[in-house]
Amino acid sequence: MASDPGLDLQALLATTLDAVITVDDSGRMLSFNGAAERLFGYPAQEAIGQNIRLLMTESDRGRYGACLERYLHSGVPHLLGAGRKVTARRKDGGILHGHLCVGAIPGYQPPRFIGILHDLTLRQQALVAVSHERDRASRYLEAAQTMLVGLDQAHRITMVNRKGCEVLGLDESQLLGRDWFSTVVPARSRSALATELERLLQDGSHQAHYFEHPVMTHAGVQRLMTWRCVPVQEDAQDETCLLCSGEDVTDARRAEVELRESRERMTHVSRLATMGEMASSIAHEINQPLAAITNYAQAGARLLTNAGSDLSDVSEALQQIAGQALRAGDIIRRLRSLVRNRSTVREPSDLNAVVAEIEPLARADARASHVTLSLEFAAQPPTLTLDRVQIQQVVLILLRNSIDALSATPVSQPTVRVRVDAPDGAGQILVQDNGPGIAPPILERLFQPFVTTKENGTGLGLAIARTIIEAHRGRLEYRAVQPHGACFVATLPGDAPVAS
Repeated sequence: MASDPGLDLQALLATTLDAVITVDDSGRMLSFNGAAERLFGYPAQEAIGQNIRLLMTESDRGRYGACLERYLHSGVPHLLGAGRKVTARRKDGGILHGHLCVGAIPGYQPPRFIGILHDLTLRQQALVAVSHERDRASRYLEAAQTMLVGLDQAHRITMVNRKGCEVLGLDESQLLGRDWFSTVVPARSRSALATELERLLQDGSHQAHYFEHPVMTHAGVQRLMTWRCVPVQEDAQDETCLLCSGEDVTDARRAEVELRESRERMTHVSRLATMGEMASSIAHEINQPLAAITNYAQAGARLLTNAGSDLSDVSEALQQIAGQALRAGDIIRRLRSLVRNRSTVREPSDLNAVVAEIEPLARADARASHVTLSLEFAAQPPTLTLDRVQIQQVVLILLRNSIDALSATPVSQPTVRVRVDAPDGAGQILVQDNGPGIAPPILERLFQPFVTTKENGTGLGLAIARTIIEAHRGRLEYRAVQPHGACFVATLPGDAPVAS
């Protein structure tokens, strides 16, 4: 059965998403479909009979009238027959952006016209939003204090922000499109960086990768950068496949090196100061074997001049001379290892052996101050990665503090106890005395530099001792001893890596 063209037209007008409006030659609206109702907010019965200017903005009203008048007199379409973007007014006063096509309906006299308006409001809003986001992203890129660089598959520069231009000393126009490697990467770093970027591109996980490589500025200055690179290519049409943010750490690394060197110099000065405080007792300790050597040498000489002397007595004297010389040499060797200026050297070490090496110096110092020194070693000594000399320096600092405390406030049977423990695989050195302990006002500032109770003290000993222990990822603590006394505990981890 043949369909009714009128019914088909009504169905088409009812289902289309575009507003369809018919008007007569005076501009009076004759029909107003459902889409027009939704777009403009007018019910059809309210719009039909009204002039089409009801839906127009001020800027379009005059232009519409002139175009309609020109068409009616000349038959040449201007607005009619040619689509263009327009603005329209909703019932609530809101502005509607759309694309309008107007044409004459054949067979009518006087003429009638049909207008089809496609709503572009959402598209316009989306375009505005995209533009705003692009502008905001651009402002973020320019305001960022890190260097941002985009690279394509061939490692050409597709994007660089202002900070990047400042670091490299080149304008954006001098960087875009150029090869990243030949433009800014030092020759000796190119191979390693190419391997790193290739692995990143092939990974396919879109996870951030972190690495370091230097860049060479336009002025020929090399700057060390830490980089965070992320693959960003969604499809083959995307120009940028890698987005990298770089932070200049040249000055920070230089400051770290200077700080480490300064700390090592201060640690060395502290060792010299500790040795200076022990100088008299060390001199006494060395004088003893030297005096013994003198006595045995004189005795040997007398025996050789006596014709009836037993040569075994002479041999015994020579053996004593050799033994005492080795003893003096051992003291001097240990002293030299403590006072020489040297770089930090960390190696696996037996904690018992580390403490045992300074026993002659420690006993000499204690004996000179009439203090009893007790050394106790762990039954199963831990092997830790550490700087032997620095740990020995800590023990001597704590030992000297205990001896000074016992000398300042005499007690009966002054005693210092040094013990090596191995709790749970860690290493622990305890230095405990039976002196007066630490006064409460000092406790809060105990490990701060220049805090001291000694008349001629520098106040750096405990601060340096804690710095050394913390550099080994350990901790140095004070524990009060009841009824009186002080105990310092240096704990060194047995499984954590050591800070460089």
